[in-house]
Amino acid sequence: MKYGIISDIHSNVEALNAAISKMEDKGVESIICCGDIVGYGPDPEECITIFKELPIHSVIGNHDYAINCINEEQSFNTYARLAIRWTRKKLSKNSKTFLKNLPFFSEQENFTIFHGTFDEKNPFKYLITAQDAVKNFTDIKTKIGFFGHSHVAGYFIQTKNKKINYYSCIEGCKLTLQKDNQYLINVGSVGQPRDGNPEAAFAIYDTSGNTIEIVRFQYDIESVYKKIIKAHLPNFLGDRLFSGV
Repeated sequence: MKYGIISDIHSNVEALNAAISKMEDKGVESIICCGDIVGYGPDPEECITIFKELPIHSVIGNHDYAINCINEEQSFNTYARLAIRWTRKKLSKNSKTFLKNLPFFSEQENFTIFHGTFDEKNPFKYLITAQDAVKNFTDIKTKIGFFGHSHVAGYFIQTKNKKINYYSCIEGCKLTLQKDNQYLINVGSVGQPRDGNPEAAFAIYDTSGNTIEIVRFQYDIESVYKKIIKAHLPNFLGDRLFSGV
């Protein structure tokens, strides 16, 4: 089975369509999302429509959550807050309900999906350092955890002697899973990479080959930028796409 694992689309339908096309070329059979379908970008309704039609199974991200929970805005910076208020006005009632019904966590046969961290009390905390990873490795029941939120592609490995190492996937990467290890995989962002590489990112989990690959790919950033400007969203949200920050 080949799973495509995506995250942080952020209303970027050009990047989403490019990711889906790339995954089809690579033989992906099922797509799963680590959250943040909306926010920042110009096409929230279009992205949710794609999720419904395929369908793509997703957990909820903090931007998705904020659509129906105004108090969540308090944790956002100015750009994010402006974008989520714009998005809230643009979404249909059905799409708002769709986001509201997304789960915080989703445990599959041998992997778990979450957005920020595997913590029921603080699911939108960032998982960035090895110290952050310790609790997640302790609490998660599956061998693999897939997540997003920071928009930075990379992964943590915990060996059987509890040693934790981190590896960056800024240029993409591929790893073969080892029997005694446990893994936390940040699949990066489809719609707004922030690791210095403007190429979008997703993961492919091949259960037959026992491998996970982080794929980086190009998409039409210029078209997204023009839509952001036309929608009167902050220019910065378009500018950052060209540099991946």
